[in-house]
Amino acid sequence: MLRTPTLAGLLQAISDKYNLPSEKICRIYKRCKKGILVNMDDVMVKHYTNEDTFQIDFTEQGGLLTLTLTEI
Repeated sequence: MLRTPTLAGLLQAISDKYNLPSEKICRIYKRCKKGILVNMDDVMVKHYTNEDTFQIDFTEQGGLLTLTLTEI
């Protein structure tokens, strides 16, 4: 559950849930069921519903994390 429906709120929720330092997360992407990959922003986060379910993939490069949320 997000405290605020923003990209920063999503970042904080993921950071808290998985005990990750938020400053290490550099990008969050969303992959839809059709395979299209997009960079997340505040507008996209606001349009999610509480019932949306995702698998989170973590990729580390140069000490920074990239997260990909894939719809399931």
